[in-house]
Amino acid sequence: MLYDALWSAGVGLALLVALWPTKSTGRRLLKSWKVQDPTPTQIDDAIRYLKRRRLLYPWLIVGLTLLPIDTGRGVGSLAAIVLGGTLLAELIATQLHRQGSQRVASLAPRGLFDIASQYVLIAYALIVLIAVVLLLADLRIPQLPPLVVSVAAVTAVIWAAVVRPADGDEVVDRALRTRSVHVSAGLGAALAGALVGHALAFIGLLAWIAMANTNYVSKKIFW
Repeated sequence: MLYDALWSAGVGLALLVALWPTKSTGRRLLKSWKVQDPTPTQIDDAIRYLKRRRLLYPWLIVGLTLLPIDTGRGVGSLAAIVLGGTLLAELIATQLHRQGSQRVASLAPRGLFDIASQYVLIAYALIVLIAVVLLLADLRIPQLPPLVVSVAAVTAVIWAAVVRPADGDEVVDRALRTRSVHVSAGLGAALAGALVGHALAFIGLLAWIAMANTNYVSKKIFW
């Protein structure tokens, strides 16, 4: 277990260093989520958003390694732990409130499909359903609890994205709110695939990439 913890710590630190956000990273992030010509203040908001998540990676990945959970064996097990850690980082980061900022309640009710693509959410639900069926068919019951926890985490991220008051710049808040939903759904799909393995692992990986890069802009005005 100590070896696994050290290995996971190394992976978490490597991710932290490789993915540490810079101004160019923040600018690219906002442009990829259709924030045109982001201002320095908007870029700072994006960098802060990323830092909240990146700083949690090493701790959560190591923590999951030390827990008595069965994620399978080999590369699939490591992938499940890393994906689980990043998913939990997304969940925790969505609960953090920027110090000194003022949260504003929306003027119009915000619905789930106002901030997220229905295709992303349907694809995630289908992958999870397939994973449950395959795990039950193979009598791999120990892999079900991690899957259930991941579904709960994704659900919590989606719920927070819908109900939390706006924080900071309106355009950036809307873009990052959508990104949180799509990225968490993608992570959940990849984690489900990693727990099952075989073809579903590859499908989950492709789904993660596709979901995390699916832009969605609502025409509804919330402020």
